[in-house]
Amino acid sequence: MDLDNVESPQDLLDAPIMLPLEVDLRYNVAVCTQCCTGLTFDHIQWHLRCVHGIKKQLDTVMEHLNIEAHTLSSIEIKTWMSGIWILDRAIQGVPVKKGIACTECHHSCVEKTSMKNHFTAKHQGMKWSENIERCNVQMPFQGRLKKYIQIEHVEGQEVEMGAENDWQKMLELEFNETMAERTSSATKGHSDICLSSAFIAKMRWDICVKDKDLPELQNLAKMPVKSDRMFQVILCGRKWVEKCGGALNGGNMRVRRRLMSVG
Repeated sequence: MDLDNVESPQDLLDAPIMLPLEVDLRYNVAVCTQCCTGLTFDHIQWHLRCVHGIKKQLDTVMEHLNIEAHTLSSIEIKTWMSGIWILDRAIQGVPVKKGIACTECHHSCVEKTSMKNHFTAKHQGMKWSENIERCNVQMPFQGRLKKYIQIEHVEGQEVEMGAENDWQKMLELEFNETMAERTSSATKGHSDICLSSAFIAKMRWDICVKDKDLPELQNLAKMPVKSDRMFQVILCGRKWVEKCGGALNGGNMRVRRRLMSVG
């Protein structure tokens, strides 16, 4: 073995290591480029050591970031985050997502449950789905500083689209819940179908929803997906209706009138 070509432990220790760090000079915030999250200055060493296995002195970190003064500390960021809800520009290196914002205040999030809890605590009596709007959000920090911030301008920055689909699913679920609750309240306590609405009486939904709890009603009311058998049934029915409509269009007027007169 050629010992001259074998690196010693000391050589490995002294070898320069690229730090996964950058600084957003606009906000004076350090960002981990691997975790895509902001870091307080007094937390940088712990994060590098415990998360990435890198041990470096603060002088080395500041030299890497090419800064002379320290970035925002835990106390400074805590004070900043407690009073800020909207940023003009996003913090560089931290993902921006599609989210939802409360129209009554500046609270924002990406999940339905979080917004519902917000309205329960802050806006009792108001329907959350009727008092929200779309927005772009960013969660600059984790841990105790975890909080979504609205971002007004995202030109030139990629916005994750996953939350957009989640937002649409939120409204769909809320619609299903509302329909299920209305159906349940319409039939609850009425063993006689004549006491229900004319539509339910005609469709005989009383049989379908009898003894069903809310989750079961939501499952009945949800829109079928492509993998569901009902999706194929609906698709086949739609094609059949379109085919019949095409055949009747321009056909015998007497047949068309008879079909239109059927109750």
